[in-house]
Amino acid sequence: MATAIILILIGLFAVICTLLKPTFYWEHRKALILRKLLGDRITTIFYLVLGILLIGLGIANLLGLVSL
Repeated sequence: MATAIILILIGLFAVICTLLKPTFYWEHRKALILRKLLGDRITTIFYLVLGILLIGLGIANLLGLVSL
């Protein structure tokens, strides 16, 4: 159960930070590399999808659909 909650929190963090684009997140060197390779729009979509998948995986684990 703790794993599911952690996944949900990390997913929420990724989605919120992607939408708000705070400097510590959006200007991080790894994010900058991805932004240079893919562009801002595709990077935003990538991070949103990643966050949503983490949230979905956490919820699926809480519901007993997936075992982690």
